[in-house]
Amino acid sequence: MEMWELVRRLLAEANGGGQSFTPGLIGDRYRRDLIAAKPEVGLTYKEVLEFADCLSEQMQEEGLIRPAGVRSNGPAILGAMERTELGEELYDALRGHNVVSFFESMNADVDAPSIRRLLYQLNS
Repeated sequence: MEMWELVRRLLAEANGGGQSFTPGLIGDRYRRDLIAAKPEVGLTYKEVLEFADCLSEQMQEEGLIRPAGVRSNGPAILGAMERTELGEELYDALRGHNVVSFFESMNADVDAPSIRRLLYQLNS
């Protein structure tokens, strides 16, 4: 399992839209995609759930996602998350060709200074 692919998927779901943000379900979808590609993936549902929850908490602590604000044109969605400016920049980058692999190869941690440094390298 690539951590940065899971980060990309978590950021994709943190769109402040009309749904609750559920890291465990996002992680399980990723796990099922991995199993479909190569059945020997040895991760249990519980391991993926814990990892996705921990990762989303870390992303919130590092300022990549935050609770979505109440929208004036509709009801508030309990547990909805949205990307911050840094989260949006990271999400845009991770959707690029081989960027997930780049972050994986750099053994990058989910912390704002490291992310900013790697984004700077990508844009140079």
